[in-house]
Amino acid sequence: MSKEYNVNYWGSHPDEENDDCWSGDDFHSKEEALICFNKDADDGIAYIEIDGPDIHDVRKNPAFNPSEDDDDDWKTERAMQAGMAFGCAGYNDAMGYDTCEPEWENDEY
Repeated sequence: MSKEYNVNYWGSHPDEENDDCWSGDDFHSKEEALICFNKDADDGIAYIEIDGPDIHDVRKNPAFNPSEDDDDDWKTERAMQAGMAFGCAGYNDAMGYDTCEPEWENDEY
Protein backbone atom coordinates (compact mmCIF):
# COMPACT_ATOMS: atom_id res chain seq x y z
CA MET A 1 0.00 0.00 0.00
CA SER A 2 1.46 3.35 -1.02
CA LYS A 3 1.58 6.39 1.21
CA GLU A 4 -0.73 8.86 -0.51
CA TYR A 5 -0.54 11.74 1.97
CA ASN A 6 2.48 13.87 2.71
CA VAL A 7 3.40 16.78 4.95
CA ASN A 8 6.18 19.02 3.66
CA TYR A 9 8.26 21.63 5.46
CA TRP A 10 9.18 24.80 3.57
CA GLY A 11 11.54 27.73 4.09
CA SER A 12 9.14 30.03 2.21
CA HIS A 13 5.59 29.77 0.91
CA PRO A 14 5.33 26.88 -1.59
CA ASP A 15 3.63 29.13 -4.16
CA GLU A 16 6.69 31.40 -4.31
CA GLU A 17 8.41 28.72 -6.42
CA ASN A 18 11.68 29.03 -4.49
CA ASP A 19 12.18 25.27 -4.46
CA ASP A 20 13.04 25.26 -0.77
CA CYS A 21 11.04 22.31 0.46
CA TRP A 22 13.49 21.11 3.08
CA SER A 23 11.93 17.82 4.06
CA GLY A 24 8.68 15.93 4.31
CA ASP A 25 6.92 12.91 5.76
CA ASP A 26 4.64 10.41 4.02
CA PHE A 27 1.55 8.82 5.57
CA HIS A 28 -0.91 6.04 4.77
CA SER A 29 -3.93 7.90 6.11
CA LYS A 30 -5.31 11.41 6.02
CA GLU A 31 -5.74 11.33 9.81
CA GLU A 32 -2.05 10.60 10.42
CA ALA A 33 -1.04 13.36 8.02
CA LEU A 34 -3.40 15.87 9.68
CA ILE A 35 -1.92 15.14 13.12
CA CYS A 36 1.55 15.92 11.77
CA PHE A 37 0.32 18.94 9.78
CA ASN A 38 -1.28 20.51 12.86
CA LYS A 39 1.83 20.19 15.04
CA ASP A 40 4.21 23.12 15.25
CA ALA A 41 7.48 22.41 13.47
CA ASP A 42 10.99 23.57 14.37
CA ASP A 43 11.51 27.33 14.49
CA GLY A 44 13.47 27.25 11.22
CA ILE A 45 10.49 26.00 9.18
CA ALA A 46 8.36 28.82 7.75
CA TYR A 47 5.43 26.91 6.20
CA ILE A 48 3.89 23.47 6.56
CA GLU A 49 2.02 21.89 3.65
CA ILE A 50 -0.28 18.87 3.56
CA ASP A 51 -1.01 17.18 0.26
CA GLY A 52 -3.03 14.14 -0.73
CA PRO A 53 -5.74 12.93 -3.07
CA ASP A 54 -8.50 14.82 -1.27
CA ILE A 55 -6.64 17.54 0.63
CA HIS A 56 -4.19 20.34 -0.01
CA ASP A 57 -3.46 23.08 2.50
CA VAL A 58 -0.58 25.33 3.52
CA ARG A 59 -0.19 27.06 6.86
CA LYS A 60 2.37 29.34 8.42
CA ASN A 61 4.34 27.77 11.25
CA PRO A 62 3.69 29.90 14.37
CA ALA A 63 7.03 28.77 15.82
CA PHE A 64 8.96 30.17 12.83
CA ASN A 65 11.70 32.49 14.01
CA PRO A 66 13.94 33.61 11.15
CA SER A 67 17.47 34.52 12.07
CA GLU A 68 19.41 37.44 10.68
CA ASP A 69 21.81 34.97 9.07
CA ASP A 70 19.13 33.26 6.96
CA ASP A 71 19.53 35.64 4.00
CA ASP A 72 23.31 35.35 4.13
CA ASP A 73 23.11 31.56 4.26
CA TRP A 74 20.94 31.43 1.14
CA LYS A 75 23.13 33.95 -0.65
CA THR A 76 26.16 31.80 0.09
CA GLU A 77 24.35 28.64 -1.02
CA ARG A 78 23.32 30.24 -4.31
CA ALA A 79 26.88 31.46 -4.83
CA MET A 80 28.24 27.96 -4.21
CA GLN A 81 25.85 26.59 -6.85
CA ALA A 82 26.85 29.31 -9.30
CA GLY A 83 30.51 28.56 -8.59
CA MET A 84 30.01 24.88 -9.39
CA ALA A 85 28.33 25.78 -12.66
CA PHE A 86 30.37 28.79 -13.77
CA GLY A 87 33.59 28.70 -11.75
CA CYS A 88 35.05 31.50 -9.68
CA ALA A 89 33.45 34.19 -11.83
CA GLY A 90 29.99 32.71 -11.16
CA TYR A 91 30.63 32.56 -7.41
CA ASN A 92 31.93 36.13 -7.27
CA ASP A 93 29.03 37.42 -9.36
CA ALA A 94 26.43 35.71 -7.12
CA MET A 95 28.10 37.12 -4.01
CA GLY A 96 28.10 40.59 -5.55
CA TYR A 97 31.86 40.96 -5.45
CA ASP A 98 33.21 43.65 -7.74
CA THR A 99 35.93 41.78 -9.54
CA CYS A 100 37.58 42.15 -12.87
CA GLU A 101 38.55 39.26 -15.05
CA PRO A 102 42.30 39.35 -15.68
CA GLU A 103 43.45 40.32 -19.12
CA TRP A 104 45.31 37.30 -20.44
CA GLU A 105 47.72 38.28 -23.13
CA ASN A 106 50.19 36.00 -24.76
CA ASP A 107 49.00 33.02 -22.78
CA GLU A 108 51.38 30.61 -24.40
CA TYR A 109 52.00 27.50 -22.41
